[in-house]
Amino acid sequence: MGHIVKTSAGTYRANWRDASGRQKAKTFRTKKEASTFLAQTEAALSQGTYVNPHSGRTRFGDFAQQWVATRTVEARTAERTLSMLRAHVLPKWGDWPLGKVDFMSVQEWVTGLSRELAPTTIAKCYQLLSMILRTAVQARLIATNPAEGVRLPRDRSRDVKPVTISREDFFGKLLPAVPSRHRAIVSAAAGAGLRWGECAGLTWSSVDLDRALLRVVQVAEETHGGVVIRPYPKTRAGVRTVPLPAFLVAALRGLLAAEDVTPGPRSLVLHDRVGRPLRRSNFRRRVWLPALVRAGLLGKVVTVGPHRFRSAWRDREGVEWSAEFTTEREAVARVAAKAVGGMRFHDLRHAYATWLVTDGVPINLVQRVMGHEQASTTLNRYTHTPDDYAARILDAFTLPADDLLTPAEASPSESVLDEDEEGL
Repeated sequence: MGHIVKTSAGTYRANWRDASGRQKAKTFRTKKEASTFLAQTEAALSQGTYVNPHSGRTRFGDFAQQWVATRTVEARTAERTLSMLRAHVLPKWGDWPLGKVDFMSVQEWVTGLSRELAPTTIAKCYQLLSMILRTAVQARLIATNPAEGVRLPRDRSRDVKPVTISREDFFGKLLPAVPSRHRAIVSAAAGAGLRWGECAGLTWSSVDLDRALLRVVQVAEETHGGVVIRPYPKTRAGVRTVPLPAFLVAALRGLLAAEDVTPGPRSLVLHDRVGRPLRRSNFRRRVWLPALVRAGLLGKVVTVGPHRFRSAWRDREGVEWSAEFTTEREAVARVAAKAVGGMRFHDLRHAYATWLVTDGVPINLVQRVMGHEQASTTLNRYTHTPDDYAARILDAFTLPADDLLTPAEASPSESVLDEDEEGL
């Protein structure tokens, strides 16, 4: 049982024993404050939620270092976490005692970040801070997580719908604009719904061209130090078998024919010129964006005369720019480097799911080939309303009205209907 003692300085010291039986004390200005604290402490001890009030003196930076050391995560996740800690979290909270971090301080920090960082980055910084503080609660260093309930700036980028290319534009514009040696990876995303990492990590042992099947069993993960192969996909449902359309089979056979030597079972299907895994950043800059420009899906490049090409593009503010070049390649490169918007490589996966659903493939089958654990993910994230949705709805009622109406002799007369209505 705890007790309160008045000190020679006129303050009041609350005394109690913690869960291990060690004597603890804390001084307060008034007896009421000491009594309130002692009552809360005894209640926490009886409920098993007791936290030593002195434990909050641990510096956030020291605890964060310990937290990082005890985590078991993928290389890319660990790299992102350390980068975010160094750049945004530790400069603010590193020297703070855990017990001094409070709700309003966290809210002010988040609000301040919104003047410099994008909402998505702010959300990730906040989630990292909250995870560390939540672990401090579990370690009984603080009683509650002061980051809970903090309001984050709205991420308006989520309001932008993915670009869903039509099959006509994919085959008629985009695919022909992709260099021939890279058409297989673009076809794999649009014809099998593979994510980038699944494309880059695909090996010949997972491809059966005779049966037109592909099995997803591993992914490539890109870090600052290079690309590593992870021997399992994003989720358990990510391990799956996908049927291959004819155009994708043809693209993969073309890759085999172009190889100097017969690739081994563990050889990557899609790789750079020296056999290494493709880097997404390089592919986007050197292949994907220029292909969008050549296909007329990003900015514009027009011929204005002999050895004269004009490129036009819009920046983030919507301002239109233009410049002239002596070669088409330079004009395309300028638009690819400066234009904002356009399709993402991942949008091909969106298009794949939308094409399947539009053609009436049952959603549970689409879920399976997409590698989703829940059908709701497929419906909510990867299917979109087509532009001609109104016409499609009206097509459901294309039968002539006379064919839909019940023959007059088989239907009750209006007088009978009126009598029935009066009885209601």
